[in-house]
Amino acid sequence: MRNLQGDSAMRLIAIIAAVLVASTAPAFAQTAPDAERQAQLDRADRYLALAQGSGMNKLVRQQLEDFYGDGSMPAEQRDWLTDNMSAIYDDVLELAIADVRDDVADSFTAAELDALIAFYDTPIGRSIINKEAEINMALQEAMMPHLMTRMATVGEKFCQRFDCSELGEAMTKGAR
Repeated sequence: MRNLQGDSAMRLIAIIAAVLVASTAPAFAQTAPDAERQAQLDRADRYLALAQGSGMNKLVRQQLEDFYGDGSMPAEQRDWLTDNMSAIYDDVLELAIADVRDDVADSFTAAELDALIAFYDTPIGRSIINKEAEINMALQEAMMPHLMTRMATVGEKFCQRFDCSELGEAMTKGAR
């Protein structure tokens, strides 16, 4: 049963990857933004930097240490995984922030971003954003087992309805 769930999860991941690749539109070249737009993008950058909280890296590292700290692997391997997964998280977070900067700039007015920045730049604002980050991490951790179970179930149902053998074979060949 465990192997079937793993196969189903792999099939689901392959399906999701195939859909994402097929639906990604090419990026179009953009001209340099005017001064007003640049000011809004700068506000978005500042807001996003503040909205991550000061302890996010420490929080992620602690979560990884807790996850790998069950004693099932040697300390050297746990330390290596924690160091590398923390670095990957930092890198991906930086990339994701860059990806949503335009959306933030478009979603909020200049006045709204200024208000958010002013609030998050205060001691109470920093305290609140750090606590929100902790709560969000706890929520993600609590969601993960439920999400994995649901994803495996959807993958199984998908493969019961549609033939996944070709997709699985293609993913296996691509992984070699």
